[in-house]
Amino acid sequence: MEKRISFLDLQWINEPKDKIVKEKSVLISTDPKTNLWNQTYINETHHNAPMLVFEGEDEMTLTVKVDFHHLKKYDQCGLVVYITDGCWFKLCVEAMDAVASKVITVVTQNGYSDQSSMNIASQIHSMYFRIHHRNFTFLAQNSFNGVHYKDMRLFHLDPLGQRLKFGVFAASPLDSSFDAKFTEMTKESCLWQPYQGE
Repeated sequence: MEKRISFLDLQWINEPKDKIVKEKSVLISTDPKTNLWNQTYINETHHNAPMLVFEGEDEMTLTVKVDFHHLKKYDQCGLVVYITDGCWFKLCVEAMDAVASKVITVVTQNGYSDQSSMNIASQIHSMYFRIHHRNFTFLAQNSFNGVHYKDMRLFHLDPLGQRLKFGVFAASPLDSSFDAKFTEMTKESCLWQPYQGE
């Protein structure tokens, strides 16, 4: 059964200076030079992006809508699953230029991030994100209308005895600040059916 999540019940990791938190929405105004990334390619680690999260249970589907107007390259916002600084996942829209942005998934394990992406038009300013979770295996999806979802990533995270934290995040890795508004955040029994064999 679908349950609407109150943003007032969630907890901050890296609380931003400017935010408006209501029961049905949260508006994050990003601080400059905030990011989530570990080591790979740039040889730098960043964990200072604001995240608003709750501790999650097994076999759950989490959905959220985000509205945004990116200002500079790499501005980003979306869903996050956070375990430790060296083990986490993000699914987000990231700005590139005036023509194209990207929908990105990043899986971070053993202290290193990887990334996969698909291009979308920069004129898109809203997105639905969904993550299904069962036994520390996840399926990440995105949708332009909240009805038809496309698979983005299938992956596994080892919690190392830690509690899973699910939620939203927004970040501006460069000298930038933009507003990301999250609404329609729900959780329900896992909609992703277990594998039954061919």
